[in-house]
Amino acid sequence: MGAKITVKEYTQLEGHKQGVYALLNLCGSSVIVSAGGDGAVVKWDLDAANLPGAIAGDSEFLDENGPVRMNPEPSVAGVLFAQLPESVFCLMEGLEGVIWAGTQGGLVFMLVSGEAPRMIKLGTSSVFFISRWINGRIAVGLGSGDLVFLDDELQLLDRKSLGKKSLRCCLGERGLIGGSDGLIWRLDAQGDILKRWEANSPSVFCLAEDFQGDIVSGGRDALLMWMGEDGELRQEVKAHLFTIHALAGSELGWLASGSMDKTVKIWDRNTGELLKVIDREKYPSRGHSHSVNALCWLALAKSGPNANLETGLRRLLASAGDDKIIRVWEVSV
Repeated sequence: MGAKITVKEYTQLEGHKQGVYALLNLCGSSVIVSAGGDGAVVKWDLDAANLPGAIAGDSEFLDENGPVRMNPEPSVAGVLFAQLPESVFCLMEGLEGVIWAGTQGGLVFMLVSGEAPRMIKLGTSSVFFISRWINGRIAVGLGSGDLVFLDDELQLLDRKSLGKKSLRCCLGERGLIGGSDGLIWRLDAQGDILKRWEANSPSVFCLAEDFQGDIVSGGRDALLMWMGEDGELRQEVKAHLFTIHALAGSELGWLASGSMDKTVKIWDRNTGELLKVIDREKYPSRGHSHSVNALCWLALAKSGPNANLETGLRRLLASAGDDKIIRVWEVSV
């Protein structure tokens, strides 16, 4: 039996004009980055909610044309980091403050504060993931079924054709890719296929790791599948009513899933036991009203003289989707 957990709302972040498709927690920080259908790439410092003098009320995007009003509570300022010309489907943190973004029309951007965006066009099909690969290269998954490798200067290194349909998700440092062929591929450092196997049908949308080093996948069949590195199925759970769009693992042993059925669920990362459901029934007017597309975990230090590594951290889960709102939840045991 998993440890009982509690979930309460921490804050809501509003300002995107269309659905949010990607969330990223910048390593070791209280900042999350969001992006979606409006092409806006926005930084949010969640520690702002705890700053002295922070009050509930309006907040804003900050850009060169002045403020764009929002209404989160408590007030957290979202900084417009870049405005891209089309929908953004994925984000990755790169080296030395670089944020990578992939778009609906096959563009990959390198975004650096204070500099004009750099861009490479990889075709006309969507970019569904950008991930650091086994050997340090950057792997990009396309809707064409192609896997592209870039270096950190945005130079094209290699291109491989894996599937007939979209490549949707990746565990780059494990060499694992899932796609809309309903397959998971295990590749070597050069991107050559070592093995492939059937998983979620008809499409694998997201991948995560459990604490034992095995794999968890989610997809259009609404199943969560726990399996070994070579595809041997350990457990299968009917997790949602509709497509699972996102998975995010926490170092505390939790696995969050987000679905087209408008819910976020938290599971025991190893056993598959359901620990909590976050929806509008349990959190009226606070749960998501549309499909959940993206998730990420982060930790914030609690203030006070008694704060320490074990008890002095808030564990936060950010979720976002087609209702345009980033909802942040505090999860605790």
